[in-house]
Amino acid sequence: MPECQMTKEYVLDIGHIDGRGIARPSAIVEFMQDIATCHAETMGLSGEALAENNAFWVLSRLKYQIERPLYSYEKVRLTTIPREIRGASWYRDFIIKDETGVIGHAVTVWAIVNLETRRLVRPKSLGLDFKKQETGQTEMLKAIHAEGLQPCFDRVVRYSDIDINRHLNNVKAVDILSDAFGLETQEKRWVSQLQVNYIAENTCGTTLNLRRAQGEDGSLCVSAFDGDTEKVQAEVIFSTL
Repeated sequence: MPECQMTKEYVLDIGHIDGRGIARPSAIVEFMQDIATCHAETMGLSGEALAENNAFWVLSRLKYQIERPLYSYEKVRLTTIPREIRGASWYRDFIIKDETGVIGHAVTVWAIVNLETRRLVRPKSLGLDFKKQETGQTEMLKAIHAEGLQPCFDRVVRYSDIDINRHLNNVKAVDILSDAFGLETQEKRWVSQLQVNYIAENTCGTTLNLRRAQGEDGSLCVSAFDGDTEKVQAEVIFSTL
């Protein structure tokens, strides 16, 4: 067993659920971000600790896959296990369980950014290090490449979308991307796998143009652009109820 890990239980309340009674993709992302933040704090690597060095954590990439949809008021248990810090990136793996056992896995990639320059900071330059431990997962998250992206709608980033770092909240970004998945008209589909890459921050007032295209192996790719600049991208795989 890995030496360094944390487990937390979460309840899917009404705010996590869509019109079908199924958890929105952002609910799982919210849980992943919460437990990662809590664990980093117990390790002495909280946002407050980084602020002393004029820096903050950013979630740069994530991916999850689950075997079944989650429903209203269900309890799920997440375990997070960090890998070693490599260069400017720190990978975290996750195990997702329900009452019967493991129903999914996930991975995130985190980085540290200088508060003023917005440039990446290597953790070791701040005296942060973490020894390698085996998590049972080895996946490395890559860029999402989609061809023939077609515009579908615009979305302005507003007050309620912004987090404490004054940019588009990671969970809100997933909700915005999810609006382009077409789930409101294809109600038998649910998101069984999702990857999101956060490429650049989005501030209040930014107009995002959502574009989508069919990816490989039946996936759907969705990207949000500010003008010609891609800001956040996703690749989703659906399963049928």
